[in-house]
Amino acid sequence: MIYASALAIWQTVGNIVLFLVCLSLVVCLHEAGHLTVAKICKVYCFEYSIGFGPALIHKKFRHYPKGMSKEEKKCWKEHSKHTNEPKTIVITDSEGKKHKVGNPAYDGKVEGETAFSLRVLPLGGYVSMAGEDGNEDIYGVRVPKERTLNGVNHAKQIAIMLAGITMNFLLAYVLFLISYSLPQKQSVLSSNAVTVSEHIDSSSEDVSPAYALGLRTGDKIIGLYQHYVVLSTDGSDMKTVEFDFPEEQDRVELTSYISFTKEAQEKGVTASSYTYNDLAPSSIAYASQDLFYSFKHDLFTRSDKYKGLLAGKDSIRTFTVTYISASDQQVHKDVKTAPIKAIADSSKSGYYRFNYFGISPSTSTFHYSANQVFSNAGYTFSQLFVGLYTALGSVFTPAGWKNVGGIISVYRMSAQGTSSGSLAYFLLLWGYISLDLACFNLLPFPGLDGWQTLLALIESIFRKKVPAKFKNVANSVGLIVMLILAGLLIVKDIIVRV
Repeated sequence: MIYASALAIWQTVGNIVLFLVCLSLVVCLHEAGHLTVAKICKVYCFEYSIGFGPALIHKKFRHYPKGMSKEEKKCWKEHSKHTNEPKTIVITDSEGKKHKVGNPAYDGKVEGETAFSLRVLPLGGYVSMAGEDGNEDIYGVRVPKERTLNGVNHAKQIAIMLAGITMNFLLAYVLFLISYSLPQKQSVLSSNAVTVSEHIDSSSEDVSPAYALGLRTGDKIIGLYQHYVVLSTDGSDMKTVEFDFPEEQDRVELTSYISFTKEAQEKGVTASSYTYNDLAPSSIAYASQDLFYSFKHDLFTRSDKYKGLLAGKDSIRTFTVTYISASDQQVHKDVKTAPIKAIADSSKSGYYRFNYFGISPSTSTFHYSANQVFSNAGYTFSQLFVGLYTALGSVFTPAGWKNVGGIISVYRMSAQGTSSGSLAYFLLLWGYISLDLACFNLLPFPGLDGWQTLLALIESIFRKKVPAKFKNVANSVGLIVMLILAGLLIVKDIIVRV
């Protein structure tokens, strides 16, 4: 147990670090879009920062002035070897603060305009542009009006604001492309061969019941039934009831992991939309289902013989399996596991789940063609784009609020991708996160890029400046609202998890 706990802690720490790194990359690429287009539009940028809080590194890169010939650069390099000039000098800005800067007399290089910073909190980044929030004089640099964000024309302002969103859209599409280019795994539902997990879950050292039974990946299950020991309510009394599922007269040879009844096939039921009532008795999923999970979620019609049955903390179920070993092709008949006890599931009030048995469908690997890679990436992008705005449109309805999540939900999504062991799936999830960030930033809400774009459009159409006071107040209110919403979503994520 100590080993399992330590492993779980280290996995959580690793997931958090990976999440912060990936989130910072996504946000910093967004800000790099702003920086790149701002530079193209000749807007003065004071700083490009990775992270927030106190600076660990704050540096301006030095370069030769534009127009300097190769011969001149060569002369300056030679000069720097013999000169007594110091590499750096200290200057005092307009506020009396001292700054160490490169000395042009040493090697002919001049300080770049933009400082690049690495800060303590790795939660994204930002670009500080001249004219943004009135900051036209920072670090002693007085920027002319025509080089400020407010000083360039509205078309350039809009291009700068939309550049970050565009970068996130591009990143999402590229990640989708890479994801679909990698080897893909698919479940083989038509086979009775299974994948067997060695442990109950990735953070546990407890051996799964199927593995302990002797089953191994590739083995074919041809027979399976469960024996339940549960409770029955009879008025105010409780009594123990035992039963088998499927019952002896209903057992058939299992030929697939999932297959559907004729009626379900006629209804067009698929592997992503079925209930256990739709499964044919010859499928492993039907025979191995947790009946009480099925009852709880209305996935299986409760006949009279099951009414009044409850799974309690002392309830157990036992699997009896007949399988063909992939290693020796021998039939292992009527092999029985140790009893699996029910465990209370705190996320589903009143429901007791049973321990994970440890089987899943067998898998095969395939590659998409080049045409399929591009079409799948485009289809995924468009479907998620529409789905995100549909979800945002319903966020203030009960159903919409139930499905929305905050930073903790995003972390869980990333951790899910990590635990899957599939790079393709992990990249697909982060493509979705990048797309989500872009769609959110495109909203015309104070403090977001969509809001700045809307203001620039209004000023362009009506040829009149929106008052700076209004902008500042709206941005402050927007920031407060977003912080409150973020806090509520964090609380909601924690409560739902608990």
